[in-house]
Amino acid sequence: MHWERMTIDEYAAFQRANGMKLTKVDSIWWAEVRPFFFRPLLPFAEINPKSKQYPLKSRIGGFKHVVPSGASANSHMNFFFFDELQDYSLNKFSHDRRNIIRRGLKNFSVRQINDVSEFVNDVYDIYVSFYHRTKYSYQKKRLNKKYFSSWAKTLFEYPKILISGVYHHDKLSAVNLSYFIEETIIDATFFSDTQSRKLQVTDFIVHIIREAAASSNAKNIFMGSPQVKGD
Repeated sequence: MHWERMTIDEYAAFQRANGMKLTKVDSIWWAEVRPFFFRPLLPFAEINPKSKQYPLKSRIGGFKHVVPSGASANSHMNFFFFDELQDYSLNKFSHDRRNIIRRGLKNFSVRQINDVSEFVNDVYDIYVSFYHRTKYSYQKKRLNKKYFSSWAKTLFEYPKILISGVYHHDKLSAVNLSYFIEETIIDATFFSDTQSRKLQVTDFIVHIIREAAASSNAKNIFMGSPQVKGD
């Protein structure tokens, strides 16, 4: 796995192409996550509350963001990060954990998907399986292959997005989407078929990402909020 670094403006263009409502105030991109309510496009971005770099419409609905250490705040947010990336080693895990990851390494391989037709033809059924298994509520329209194909086309218009296919006996079993933005690798999207979950596919892809990140110059990996993000 190898990431090509994206700028925050490139990432904003990609999210806009996916239908996200964005506005830029000075150097900060804000996402309108519901009418008149905003958060930074990078949810972990620290913004000084005294800077007043807020969208005009947020005066109606509000906003939420991380503040620098020591600044006053009225709530808190939890995020799941990996840091000290270059120190990652399988040997630092417990015996049982190493065995789980090694089982995944025995069962799976990973390679980049570079062709949009391959993505549409091979990934759609896995996505539908994932959606029905997890009751995933985001972008339900992608269950329609027409909209799934449109999403795939958008993905491949941004070549700095790393689209990784996970294969079991040369059969595609899972897909992972990730980006390298500024100093952070964002593990954005992961979905798999049902059978591969029993073979430790999730542990496998997290290990592969962390192992690849150890050879990069990224400072951390952002995994999202500390709840189940995919499967």
